[in-house]
Amino acid sequence: MHPKADSGHIIRSLLYYILQKLNREYAVVNQLKMDRNNDHDAFQFKRSVEINIKHKQRVGDYADMLGITRVSLNKAVKEQFNVTAKHLFKQRLLLEIKYYLFHSKLTLSEIAYELNFPEPNHLMRFFKAQTGMTAGEFLQVNGKDDSL
Repeated sequence: MHPKADSGHIIRSLLYYILQKLNREYAVVNQLKMDRNNDHDAFQFKRSVEINIKHKQRVGDYADMLGITRVSLNKAVKEQFNVTAKHLFKQRLLLEIKYYLFHSKLTLSEIAYELNFPEPNHLMRFFKAQTGMTAGEFLQVNGKDDSL
């Protein structure tokens, strides 16, 4: 009811503790390694995807950027995150598309152009393959007016 000046710090530390405990449990359940080296190829891949998601659409491009083979990259990502590099990339690209659908006034064609798809129908096919529905159906199910 009456927070002290350091209450925010205490709350943050408790949340950090809870998140660390959840992370440990998640790692055990999913048989992931607990040693996290942020210079690891898998983390560099994730960082590169965040920076270049709008410009690079192939896992091979990221492997070349990191100076490793696609096989090495895939192995590192699989060891660290228990999914393939391609799966991780597709999920991140899908998240980016959903972000644009919800938070921009761009059309699907404009979103396809922004995300460097060769044609708008490639984006539409990718979206349907990942979600099982069209962008319009997705927006309708999730409560946003379909103005595509």
